[in-house]
Amino acid sequence: MKQAIMSLYYNQKITPVIILDEVQMMSNSILEELRLLFNFKMDSENPFILILSGQSQIRNKLQLAVNAPLKQRIAVKYVMQGLKPEELSDYIFTRLKSAGLHENIFTQAAIEAIYSASKGVPRLVNSLATSSLMYACSIKQKHVDEEIVYQGQKDFDI
Repeated sequence: MKQAIMSLYYNQKITPVIILDEVQMMSNSILEELRLLFNFKMDSENPFILILSGQSQIRNKLQLAVNAPLKQRIAVKYVMQGLKPEELSDYIFTRLKSAGLHENIFTQAAIEAIYSASKGVPRLVNSLATSSLMYACSIKQKHVDEEIVYQGQKDFDI
């Protein structure tokens, strides 16, 4: 892998971007291997960009002493926050619009219930909105209100 990265960087003038997702699932030994695998001339050059992505447990894992050398090599850290309550309505409407629906079928009370249950975490918002839509469809309701959100949450184990 090092040879391929070096070839891209030096010969083709391309900086490869490597993205690893669900890093919180990696064992400490794999994280150590990752550090060794990508141990280039980090002090003088950056021949690639490595993005470690996953859930918040990554921070806990990187706090362990065994992972200190890897943590020291991380140049930029970003923690994605959940959506704010005032952003949720637009977010859901945009998702509906991209699916071909051009009217907002979620009431304001439903939006507030979704935020209350999800704290604005996009994955949870999506799951709860989907389960609410499925529940609304099953009872032949055109609009999603607060009660449908609660029932959708309960019936679909969100």
